Amino acid sequence: MAKLTLSTGSNVGDRQFYLAEARSLLGQRLGEILFASEVRETEAWGYTDQSPFLNQLLILESPVAVSGEAIRHDLHRVLDVTQQIEHELGRTRDLSWGPRTLDIDLIFVDDLRYEDERISLPHPWWRRRPFVRELLPRFPAPELGLFSEY
Repeated sequence: MAKLTLSTGSNVGDRQFYLAEARSLLGQRLGEILFASEVRETEAWGYTDQSPFLNQLLILESPVAVSGEAIRHDLHRVLDVTQQIEHELGRTRDLSWGPRTLDIDLIFVDDLRYEDERISLPHPWWRRRPFVRELLPRFPAPELGLFSEY
């Protein structure tokens, strides 16, 4: 079992609803939610000419391989699940970093360092997003599989 750290965000429509639905669907499809941060309103990042986001950080325990041949398959499955949930909740990809009903980013999988054409772990921009740093549980949090090096 691996600890997945995911950030969720919404800045279109009923933002609270989209975050709540994302939490529920992620729990159903990827594994038990061990930690859900407070919800925080933040200014848009990247493309800034849009409404503020509500953001939340989630940590789930999931049967994802962090070594061996199954890593690629399992990580791509996680990405497929998150993108399917985004799609189901009305996300469109018309404008890079534009307004969206839901955004789900995979930030960490345990302390795995991994990169391929679809996934970079840890997420390459997590340090540039203050809400991610601010909403992570305070270190040390070994029971959640979080490591002080991050």
